[in-house]
Amino acid sequence: MNFQYLKSLLLGLSHQTLKPDEVVLVIKNIDSRDVEELCVLNGLEYVIVEQKQGFFTHALNLGKKNASGDLVIFTDDDAIPNPRWIETYLKLHQAYRNAGCISSRDKYWNPKDGSIKRTPDDAPYVKLYRWLVRSWMEDPHPLLKKYRFGVYLTKKLRIAHGPFIPSKACYSLPFRGVNMSFKRETLDALNFPEHPLLKRALGNEQYVGLQLILNGWESIYVPNNPVLHIMHQSLSRTSNNDISKEFKIMKAMYAKLINQQLAR
Repeated sequence: MNFQYLKSLLLGLSHQTLKPDEVVLVIKNIDSRDVEELCVLNGLEYVIVEQKQGFFTHALNLGKKNASGDLVIFTDDDAIPNPRWIETYLKLHQAYRNAGCISSRDKYWNPKDGSIKRTPDDAPYVKLYRWLVRSWMEDPHPLLKKYRFGVYLTKKLRIAHGPFIPSKACYSLPFRGVNMSFKRETLDALNFPEHPLLKRALGNEQYVGLQLILNGWESIYVPNNPVLHIMHQSLSRTSNNDISKEFKIMKAMYAKLINQQLAR
């Protein structure tokens, strides 16, 4: 957790049109007294959980476990929500009763000049590929047919982004963990993946979304409730051997969930 980024996040949460009932912060290698002071300064009700061990998804599970309320929204310390972020999610969940998860997008924000930059999803060639190639050549897993326009798993259990991402509303596995919301009644039955080799756990959002769908709920993506993602070096990390290993672990976890469902 980056303390400087956290200041911007908590300020954004304090300026919501509908303030959160509580903010659950899972912290590691940071003084809880400093975090508590920030929460009080911004007039926020808070729960601080210190993570003693584990990696990213362990923190997510700790946050899930300690959160209360009917709607749970996830974000990162390097994000800044728009002023109607919570209010919009509440209205969407009221409108889409069978949507256990509703997610939205992030936009890159440069704090040096205040400009908003394109994300890789906004690149014209990426959009063209998703329309002309992916929609015809990378079919979704049979259990996820209606998710083909959003984020889905292919027949080979690869994560794919369909042509409606990031610009149109659609059925979709959670897009990114920095901006996703869950009805509490669905979240209680879900868990983020934990494994001793999963440090970044890329695809953990889709793992949770898959559980949700296999439990009979729907997952929806909307483009109009973004968060600003503060630009920094880790946002543009490239793949390496460790990431490749993590993808293989995640693929095995997806397969296990699906096989358990088919065996019922």
